[in-house]
Amino acid sequence: MKKSKRDNIADSLLCDSVLEERTYLLYKNLADKVDLPFIKSLLLHIAYDSQKHSAILNGISQSIGGPRAKAKDCEKRLSKSRTVIDDISHEITNEKKALVESLSSLAKKLSLLESDMGEEYYALVRMKTLQAMTGLIRESYNVDLEDLKDVFETIIRDEETHLELLAKMKKFLAGQQVKKVETAPAVRYENPDAWREPVPDSVYEGAL
Repeated sequence: MKKSKRDNIADSLLCDSVLEERTYLLYKNLADKVDLPFIKSLLLHIAYDSQKHSAILNGISQSIGGPRAKAKDCEKRLSKSRTVIDDISHEITNEKKALVESLSSLAKKLSLLESDMGEEYYALVRMKTLQAMTGLIRESYNVDLEDLKDVFETIIRDEETHLELLAKMKKFLAGQQVKKVETAPAVRYENPDAWREPVPDSVYEGAL
């Protein structure tokens, strides 16, 4: 049976909520494995924003009403983002070397994920879907188009902030690598040319 516009919009928002919840768990898991306090704080900042977005989107989906889709129904729609999240999660779980050495490459992948999510919300705000969504919610609540638009624009600003925080994280990690190289102990040898000189016979004679 073909779904109504109400159901399609509610399902779409529910899937976005599922994605944000998975994103929260990804960042939280990564933060728990990082020992650098500054990096941990940035990851937790993004994690809790994602958890907040999940709750907001789920709330809007419920407000629209209609039959509720199940999280498993979102698998196809979220296939691209889910693949990215699964890949990063697998990399974190199976990391044998120090995780900090992989954080820069992980930050690049996370930036792509955040960018995709931000673009989706950005497009939503500029589509007729937002108007339809507002009309459905107004059947039960006193909400106008600008109210709903403000909510999504807040989420968009958060996604932009996440990109900025990930950029700061990569910059910090690059500085840590430079510092590590600069503070590495230098091995210096005195008069290395002397190694090439033949050992006097007296040395061997004294050992006999």
